[in-house]
Amino acid sequence: MMGKSLKKAIAVAMGVVTVAAMLTGCGGGSSDSANASKSLKGAKLKIGTGIYAPFSFKDDSGKLMGFDVDLIEALSKKTGFTYEITPTEYDNLFMAMQNGEYDIGMGQVCITEDRKKKMDFTDAYMEAGLQFIVKKDSGITSVDGLKGKKIAVEKGTAAHKYVMENCKDSEIVVFPAVSAAFLEVEQGKADALMQDKPNAVYYIKKHPESGLTLLGDETSKIPDGFALPKNSPYKAELDKALKELQADGTIDKLKDKWLNI
Repeated sequence: MMGKSLKKAIAVAMGVVTVAAMLTGCGGGSSDSANASKSLKGAKLKIGTGIYAPFSFKDDSGKLMGFDVDLIEALSKKTGFTYEITPTEYDNLFMAMQNGEYDIGMGQVCITEDRKKKMDFTDAYMEAGLQFIVKKDSGITSVDGLKGKKIAVEKGTAAHKYVMENCKDSEIVVFPAVSAAFLEVEQGKADALMQDKPNAVYYIKKHPESGLTLLGDETSKIPDGFALPKNSPYKAELDKALKELQADGTIDKLKDKWLNI
């Protein structure tokens, strides 16, 4: 027969094993938390971007440039990752993000509740509202004047969702690229365009010959961030780096460079 002291020692040991097994089953093991995030140092990231001035667009030589392009470069230098950027249409970008084809999606991506169901996002680095654009000589002086009119919009964007929900008395014309939507209004084939305000302001100032102007007020501001696949292992480090770039003034300098034109 075992002595009382030996029985007690075995009982204690069994209790430790049971507790350890319970913790592992509940995800309390150290291996689970270690896999929750990865270091960006040395990582090679695939980045998809919509073409959307002044955040991500091509200059006359075909070089990709803009606010998001510069911000990704700043993040790369801070955290040590390398990257390759592939331009694509927004609708394709979001499908690719859901399928895990890109590590990051950019191009002034609005963080919306619908999108958060399908992908993750970094913390927001800025926010902006939407606004209508019309021809100066259109005779349309208020948003109410758009009822029954033709409104152009880029497919898959926050502006697309907004007009579908709020402009049911108007005809909505959807384009794969915003450049075509702008042209539609310039040529008088559509009465208005709904677009993110920073992009609208940039376009109007860069193309005074277009004869376009803003209409009405900016909508409530929507936060913008980088899109990530669900459960991205890089989110924590990207959020930390974005916070540091905000604190050291880097993001404010990029806003001055690209948005205050």
